[in-house]
Amino acid sequence: MDPQLAAIIVHDLKNALGELEGELSALTLDLDQGKATEAHHHCQNLRDKMVGFLTLYKASEQGLHPRIEAVNPEDFLKGLLRNHSKAAISITLDTDDMPPIAFFDENLMGLALDAALQNALRFAKSTIVVGCKTVAEETVFTVQDDGPGLGTEEEKQSTGMGMALCSAIAAAHKNGDREGRTRLHNLPQGGALFCLYLP
Repeated sequence: MDPQLAAIIVHDLKNALGELEGELSALTLDLDQGKATEAHHHCQNLRDKMVGFLTLYKASEQGLHPRIEAVNPEDFLKGLLRNHSKAAISITLDTDDMPPIAFFDENLMGLALDAALQNALRFAKSTIVVGCKTVAEETVFTVQDDGPGLGTEEEKQSTGMGMALCSAIAAAHKNGDREGRTRLHNLPQGGALFCLYLP
C-alpha cells in the first residue's frame, strides 16, 4: 500500500474517532435518544472504514483470495440495502434483467458495494439506484446517483480509499486470464454511475 495513502486514511480514521468521542462525551451529560442513534450510526460507519482499510492493506501486502460461491444477486443486494434503510436518500433496487445466480465472494463484494454506496450517498440529491446485470458474459453491479457528477469540489476531500478498495476486490475475482475491474463515469442526464465488472 502506498505509504502516503495509508497515512491519509489513518489520519481520517483518527479524526472520525475524535468526532465519535465528542458525541459519546455529550451523551454522558445528556442522554438523548436521537443523539445516541446518530452516535451508533457513526460508530458503524467507522467500523466499516476500519474493515475496508484492513482489507485494502491485506490486498497490497498479501493479495486477496476470494471464496467464490454461487450467490443470488437480488437476495445479496437486498441484504446490503437493509443496512442503509435509514438513509435520508431513497435507495432503490433495479431488478430488471438481474441474473438468478452469480459467482463471487459475498463478504468481499459486500465491502466493495457498501463503499460504492457510501460514496453515492455523499453526492446524491434524492435517489440512488442499485442493480446487477449480465453484459457480454460478465456480471456487472451498478450504483447510480443523481448528484452533480464527477469532478465536484468537496468541503472535506475524500481519501480515495473506497475506489481503491473496490478496484482491489474486483481485480481479486479472476476467471482464467480475465479479472474484475471497476469504472466510474458521468451520466449524460447528470449524476455518476459506478460499475463493478466480474469475469
